[in-house]
Amino acid sequence: MFFGTLDVKKGVSSSVDAILSENASFFIKKSKSSSVTQNITFRENLEAPINQGDIIGTVTYNLDGDIIKSINIVADKEVKRLTFINMAGNVLNNWFSLLR
Repeated sequence: MFFGTLDVKKGVSSSVDAILSENASFFIKKSKSSSVTQNITFRENLEAPINQGDIIGTVTYNLDGDIIKSINIVADKEVKRLTFINMAGNVLNNWFSLLR
């Protein structure tokens, strides 16, 4: 399940998509379904490198103050750290694109 896109500092890519690590389904009585609350927390100041599957947040489902399920939110792809070589390559690619 897609949870959003988070900014990444010092990465080849400036963002990473956040997805659930597992299914978010659980069983409760229908009469209690409106009492379920969801609390989402993300790691602050994400910085590359980030590997696919790294935990970048948590979603917690509560019912009447009790945690009924907690699921990790993970990165859906790898984001490598931006290096001088990466930056130089990007500049050259952009420069050659302009010359076409």
